[in-house]
Amino acid sequence: MSDVAWLQSLRAGRGVCPLFGADAVVARFAEIVSVDRSERLVMVPASSQRPLLGMLPMPPDVRTRWLGSAPSSHDARLIAAGAEHRILSTLPAKMVIIDRAVVMTPIDPGDPLKGVWQITAKPLVRALVEMYQRLWGQAAKPVRWPAGLSARERAVVTLLAEGCTDQMVAEQLGLSRRTITYTVADLMEKYGARSRFQLALLLGGVADGSHQRA
Repeated sequence: MSDVAWLQSLRAGRGVCPLFGADAVVARFAEIVSVDRSERLVMVPASSQRPLLGMLPMPPDVRTRWLGSAPSSHDARLIAAGAEHRILSTLPAKMVIIDRAVVMTPIDPGDPLKGVWQITAKPLVRALVEMYQRLWGQAAKPVRWPAGLSARERAVVTLLAEGCTDQMVAEQLGLSRRTITYTVADLMEKYGARSRFQLALLLGGVADGSHQRA
């Protein structure tokens, strides 16, 4: 059975509980992270929509791995927090795995507001962790950014490359517009860019190895 079919075959039972609606999901997630946690594994297919999973709060010191289907679907908040991230073109479902003990995945991928499955049954969790690890091993490693570029700066450049304004970047990262404006200005001066667009092209080129500064 394929990964997609396997996930779509989930049914309520012991260790598999449906949580309906955004309020129930957020409340349960807050309860889960109210105790010390060490790891979060995130999977985000290109077709996935943002509500619920992926936007849930998590303490900043939790080690995070982010697996996405395309560079344009990077979760900039995770990049800014220094998450490890890789790209794989085809992924089965949106998913968050907490400490390899609790898994949350949408009940209906086409309707993310419907709710999520909360999976705690050890055999199922183990199988999903193994699936995640297998896909992580198949995924492409992230581009190498210029030395000295902070996690926040990488997130800012990622969003600039997607055409975001300073205000949009600030909203995505939960920072003030002034902070983003100062960050962009510092980067432009540091890399000799005459515009935000050129900065995104320049750092993108350095990251993928297609451009080297004289």
